[in-house]
Amino acid sequence: MGFGYTPTMRKTDLTKEQREELERRKELADWLQGGFHTYADICRHRGKEWAEMGDNSAREMGKVYNHTPEQLANMFYRGSIHEKIGTQIDGYAKEFGRVLLSKDEMSDKKDDPIDFLALRCDLCGLMKSGCPAVVLVELMLACTSDYGVTIPDLLACASQLDDYLRCIVSPNYPRYPRRPRRFKGVVPLSIQFMLEGAPYYSGLCGIRRGKQSQASRIAFHLAYLYTFLKHFAYTYATEASLLGTMQYVRGRVPPLADYLRKKNQDTFTSSSLQRRVLRYFDSDPAAAAAMRDAVRGYPSVPRNERHDTLLGMYLGVC
Repeated sequence: MGFGYTPTMRKTDLTKEQREELERRKELADWLQGGFHTYADICRHRGKEWAEMGDNSAREMGKVYNHTPEQLANMFYRGSIHEKIGTQIDGYAKEFGRVLLSKDEMSDKKDDPIDFLALRCDLCGLMKSGCPAVVLVELMLACTSDYGVTIPDLLACASQLDDYLRCIVSPNYPRYPRRPRRFKGVVPLSIQFMLEGAPYYSGLCGIRRGKQSQASRIAFHLAYLYTFLKHFAYTYATEASLLGTMQYVRGRVPPLADYLRKKNQDTFTSSSLQRRVLRYFDSDPAAAAAMRDAVRGYPSVPRNERHDTLLGMYLGVC
């Protein structure tokens, strides 16, 4: 069934079986890309709210103080980080769609190719089972984040992060009082800022960042994705192929900012994921029960109230 489709090919050059397969792949790609675009729109919508708040605050400040337009323009956050993240996720959507429409095997690692045929079969089953694509996208992005810093974390700290990024490039901008510490290896300055900043709670797992929390936060996301997939009768093999593909996609889309840059890739195999997830569940049985309840109850919650649920808090942070 596998074939390599390219945009230059005409449908008349394909057999009936190949055309039917292409239509199935397009349906699948549209479904998952819709999840990416929905999540990107959530990020951008929140950024527009920040921009409106910034403009309103600037007008109020202009009435009281004799600031120049340039000073007022740099005084408030206007959603630039939200906008860039939305654009980056749209890039992921395009690349993931290309993968789903392409050949069965394509990997930068020749000794460990990703089985995209099996991935498409699993995604097709998830789509037919009523899996919400936007939640699947968010969980994949969380599991492939660096240092446990997720996109909701970046968005929650966007205003302070924007101040910091401006202060390190502009000599006229007041210095932020906290400086990032030195890390081993190449770590983007913005991520150093977030790791060094004041403690905060992750939007969903409630784990306070500390010396051991980066591994705990990543383990939490892996466990949550597994619980989510298990609800639809899929296991570690599906999780491994999803995360391997998401990591592959993130590595092929150029980052728009340093906080979207990826470090060395993680190794996602069924056996390693199983060990990490089971170790997390053994360490916190209550978290495992909460995950199962949240995933089981999510579809029955009215759409306009889902952001208040445990699973929906991923999207609510944006």
